[in-house]
Amino acid sequence: MNVKIYLKQEEIKLGCGSTAKSTKVDNYFQAIEVDEEHVEIRLLDCFDQPVGKGSVIHKDELKDFSPCPDYFKTKKNSKEFLIEKHIHSGDRHMAQKEFFSAEHEYNRALSLDDNHLKANLGMGKALFARGKKDASKKIFSKLSSLDALYEKENKHIFNEVGIELRKRKMFEEAISNYLKAISIDPKDEVLYYNLGRAFYEEGKREEAIQHLKQALTLKSDFREASEFLSKIQPS
Repeated sequence: MNVKIYLKQEEIKLGCGSTAKSTKVDNYFQAIEVDEEHVEIRLLDCFDQPVGKGSVIHKDELKDFSPCPDYFKTKKNSKEFLIEKHIHSGDRHMAQKEFFSAEHEYNRALSLDDNHLKANLGMGKALFARGKKDASKKIFSKLSSLDALYEKENKHIFNEVGIELRKRKMFEEAISNYLKAISIDPKDEVLYYNLGRAFYEEGKREEAIQHLKQALTLKSDFREASEFLSKIQPS
């Protein structure tokens, strides 16, 4: 059986309504020759297992894909691949409320990179779910101080950390993470909206109003920000 691996970058949407965002992801596909003119392609998961129903396409359509002849050789030895593998497993355990197992997987990821944002985020959530609130707070505080990770793609992770912290009423740490995300992308209206919510829940209404207005300056038809501002702004 002649199996080849191809890469295709695809755009996906996160969220819905006015807060929806688009991002590009790298998807890898297994391609198996069906006949002289056709191949069957199937998406690979992070464990390199084909998932979902295969699609038969003409070989000419492979022009939209990039061949990856050394995929298994390079990916299997990649530290980042191993980290993502443990994080994926941890996320799966979290979804099934297997918090001890989730903590174990995130810990294995952190043993490879102690400052990995997603691994630290997962660990913080797992510890909190297990009732280890002090240890969880220590992890979230650590996330707030990872100044070396100011890359564009980390904006969404800092935002997610901020959301998790706000839910846990750790407002100071949440605000710190939103500000980090804003320093990466100061024109993202959703970040100002989330920052405004954190300030409001902390009891700082004036600061909340200021950041909600900034969100609306960036996006005048931002419905959620407009409605929240109307709710908290003095008449």
